Amino acid sequence: MNMIQVIFCSRHLYNEKNEIDVSLELPTDTETVKRYMETAGIKDKNDLLISDYTIHELYAGSCGEYQNWVGADLNELNYLAERLEKMFNEDMFEEYCALLRMYQPQNTADMINLSYGFDKVSYDPEIKNNQKLGEYVVKNNLFEVSEDMKSFVDYNKVGELYLDTMKHSEDAGVMQVNEDGCICDMHKEQERHAYYDGMNIPDEYMILTEATFENEETPQQDIQN
Repeated sequence: MNMIQVIFCSRHLYNEKNEIDVSLELPTDTETVKRYMETAGIKDKNDLLISDYTIHELYAGSCGEYQNWVGADLNELNYLAERLEKMFNEDMFEEYCALLRMYQPQNTADMINLSYGFDKVSYDPEIKNNQKLGEYVVKNNLFEVSEDMKSFVDYNKVGELYLDTMKHSEDAGVMQVNEDGCICDMHKEQERHAYYDGMNIPDEYMILTEATFENEETPQQDIQN
């Protein structure tokens, strides 16, 4: 499934005002990338110029102004596309989008890191305000109230106090409640960013390497827009 669309051309041909723009769907494989590089006339990795990319509409509205992020990398974008596809296939995209809205990622690496660790994430789309949160925490004994006092409880205040407790506790994680629901992430900050360091992309997601530009007798295909 197409999760990211990337438009790129040859840097040296662009400087000569003779570029050929090609549009590549991610995730993809190394052989496909090789064909697209040949069509665009790209000579090596440094000659690749990414002019634009778009993220699938399922996620685009939740990750902020991603097109303003600096330094798009084809391998990293492919890594992200694989993770986005996994979120979709495993029916986790709602929880993932809630995490994106809460953290407001600042780069591709942030989005990749947020796609891991769902064993420490809980999401309830029905808890949309402090009142609903208060009712939930009392019902599940997360906030102790005697049975005979439950009819007098200000659930909105309970929800507010619970959120404040979460905010000031080092071990409580991060929680947000709004019209999109309630999302809670129990990762500590250093854990949340530990899945991917922003540099070492796992080999299975690498689609552009020096081997891409090794000469082979391969017939060129016309894949221009």
